[in-house]
Amino acid sequence: MNSFFSEALKKSEQKTKGEEILNLLRNLSNEKQDEKQMEQDYWSYEVPLDTGMDGGVGKARIVILGVGGAGCNTANTLMELGVMGAEVIAVNTDYQHLQRVKAHKKVLIGKSITNGLGAGGSPELARACAENDASLIAEAMGNRVDLAFVAAGMGGGTGTGASPVVARIAREKGARVIGVVTLPFKAEQRLRMKVAMEGVKQLRKYADTVVLISNDKLLSLAGPLPIQDAFRIGDYTLAVMVKGITEIINKKALVNVDLQDVRNVMAAGGVAAVGIGESDHPSHRATEAVKMALENQLIDISTDGATGALIVVTGGPSMKLSEVTEIAEYVTSRMDPNAVVKIGADIDPNLGEKIRVILLLSGIHSPQILPGTPEPVKRSPINWIRPEEDVEEIVAATLGPGYMLKF
Repeated sequence: MNSFFSEALKKSEQKTKGEEILNLLRNLSNEKQDEKQMEQDYWSYEVPLDTGMDGGVGKARIVILGVGGAGCNTANTLMELGVMGAEVIAVNTDYQHLQRVKAHKKVLIGKSITNGLGAGGSPELARACAENDASLIAEAMGNRVDLAFVAAGMGGGTGTGASPVVARIAREKGARVIGVVTLPFKAEQRLRMKVAMEGVKQLRKYADTVVLISNDKLLSLAGPLPIQDAFRIGDYTLAVMVKGITEIINKKALVNVDLQDVRNVMAAGGVAAVGIGESDHPSHRATEAVKMALENQLIDISTDGATGALIVVTGGPSMKLSEVTEIAEYVTSRMDPNAVVKIGADIDPNLGEKIRVILLLSGIHSPQILPGTPEPVKRSPINWIRPEEDVEEIVAATLGPGYMLKF
């Protein structure tokens, strides 16, 4: 198998607790943030805003919002990886969980409603908490947001109920919004899946794109690993996806890719997936890196007919122009002939003999990719109603044949 995750799993079987696969995922980041970088505790009674990440002229303002337990875990993983040029904000109703995660800012919502004890699995209660403290969430984001990621787990309380409110607030600030969410296990209660589907429908109203990750696919991928390591693979996959887009925009390069390029790709068909791959093969490193970037087994994708792509190639001093061209041709040959394509390239001495490829693709076909259906921005309560039929079909396809929910 050529898949990055499959190869990583083969190697992980030779080590205890899947350390090899976790190390491979961690190694996708070669730029750690300064260990002394300030982590700000951001509670509902204190609003520190001086984070040094407010953007400015010539710099995109990017925020990454982890909502609920799963979303905050993704935020924590991003802090471990070190993400450049973005602010990480953790949002939760659970005070204890917020204390355990790392983020540039932390927002405890619903303090006056639940006293920091969580939403008890109720999306309605979580939504009320988010609405009640909407001004605090908005203040944490700052005055301007160009791009916002909203990461959450669907099917529980806070992630399901609060993430649409968070996405709406980001849109009110003019941001493009990308939702990245996980779905419950197939074996879990049908009610939990119904709640998850309703949450996805509500999030779609305010997100330009929603990417779904199936926990069942994670289970099939990481079966041999201990449960804690298996879920860390999921956390790292989501985090690397977000990190990839963020650093495409804000990292300086020889051939630059900017926020407007991302907007153009999104306009071409909506952002669908991000892939990151690297290789130091002595003769085929370019091909191996781009294949790795295209093969993400937690999201089943097909590039046939893709309508837009950002391709960023980074390598050590030995990287050749012909290798950059080879990577670009490999991707574009699998896309629509009229696709919008932007290519960036840079040299990073820290990579040595490696080549790294980061792809941002739009118009991709997948049962796990939901195009956004943004509505005009307005401040109004979110009603928990039956999801549209297309959401049912997509989720059923994600979970496998014969798993169709009817209400």
